[in-house]
Amino acid sequence: MLKIRRRAVAFATLTSACMLVACNDAPPEPQQGAPVANKNEPPPRVAKLAKDMVAAVSAGRTANAISLHFALRGPPTVNMALPVAVAIVPHRKFSSIRVHFDSQVGLTTAAGDNFGPKTDVESETALTHQLVLLPSREGMFMVTSSVETEGEDGNITRIFSIPVIVAAAAGPAPAPAPTPAPAPTPAPAPAAEPAKN
Repeated sequence: MLKIRRRAVAFATLTSACMLVACNDAPPEPQQGAPVANKNEPPPRVAKLAKDMVAAVSAGRTANAISLHFALRGPPTVNMALPVAVAIVPHRKFSSIRVHFDSQVGLTTAAGDNFGPKTDVESETALTHQLVLLPSREGMFMVTSSVETEGEDGNITRIFSIPVIVAAAAGPAPAPAPTPAPAPTPAPAPAAEPAKN
């Protein structure tokens, strides 16, 4: 009982201290040389993507220069072609962009394993591409996308991953369980003949 009271008092003290420290937590004053946003300037241009597209997983902090988005155009199923819509979005100007898509064992890239090179690419311009995958077994797979850019930073390769979870193909509907046949009725036993003495 005493331990519970000590904990309650310690928690109340900690909460009170945090509240007192936060009392003078006003937003910082703008500095003299800091640029102020002009309300008359148009907002920065942003690439328009389909609503069902999601960002691919970036291997590092490369999404501020370029991003890769994708949308699966069907359920990933064994032995069924899986179209994947891809959008490459540069966030700055590049003189050249090229992408190579590489899949794992169990997930074949049937079409669209290369994109580009696309030259003189403007910032926030969505570059669309169609990729077709063919899963040969169920499981979780990654499609690795190597995005090669050429720009003022030089030649840089950025890696993105597209996760794909493949389900087993739906088999034919199970046949109904056979109903047991009725048990044969036993034949009546022959009548006993009277004994002859």
